[in-house]
Amino acid sequence: MSWSIVNLVNTVEVPSKCVRELFDKQEYDGQIWYSKDSVVCNGKLVFNPDHLEHMDYVNNKNVLGVLKKYKVKGEICFGSLEGDNKGSFWGYSFDGKGNVKKLEGKIQWIESRNF
Repeated sequence: MSWSIVNLVNTVEVPSKCVRELFDKQEYDGQIWYSKDSVVCNGKLVFNPDHLEHMDYVNNKNVLGVLKKYKVKGEICFGSLEGDNKGSFWGYSFDGKGNVKKLEGKIQWIESRNF
């Protein structure tokens, strides 16, 4: 089965003091990040593009706990156009106060006309 999972939105700002903690909380080396230097880019949380089959890195309760602890702010959203989760998107919204809301939805393709 073919998968097509992408990170659609990523505005989560991560303070530098939580980078090491985030790196250490992944379940196995390289699951989310290969090195401490790959956790953030220009202050934004980044993900390992080689492991998008995991679909939802933030769902790791340890990683989510660190993001809540450091009161990050922003949104992360993943989406899929193929596979068993075709047409779905999911993510998280962080309010900067230690609260997080899960986001989820569906995308429906509609044929509009022939060309």
